[in-house]
Amino acid sequence: MATKELQHDEAIRRLLSRTKLEMPSDDFTYRLMERVTAEPEPAKGWLIRYQWIVLFAAFSVAVLLLFFPVWSWFGLEFTPVKFLLFYTGEAFRISALWLGETLSRLGNMGKMMYLLPVSVAILLLVSVDQALKRPAHAAKQA
Repeated sequence: MATKELQHDEAIRRLLSRTKLEMPSDDFTYRLMERVTAEPEPAKGWLIRYQWIVLFAAFSVAVLLLFFPVWSWFGLEFTPVKFLLFYTGEAFRISALWLGETLSRLGNMGKMMYLLPVSVAILLLVSVDQALKRPAHAAKQA
């Protein structure tokens, strides 16, 4: 240990030796528990209070869709499974189109195409390194 640390330890020992521990009064625990029980219970959100009702309603709708597959909403008749598959396919088509356009834009950049992903990767690595690394002065003391 360094001389400075020994001086600090000795100063702390002297301070602690001059003081004595104070004992709480006999009714301290009782008063503390009275205050804790007097505090109102935090209100729960409606989703937490009625979670079983929400789950039951969602399950009921799913069962109704299985037993009565043809619905008519706003004059459009559809089968739920075909409806979901159609919109899943549409979402996949749109996302694939967007990804292709984005990659083609990067491809048109030529040599600059590599600058963006490499810069982002370097920035992420440096950020993670700084987040995980101990401060320099803490590493020297250990």
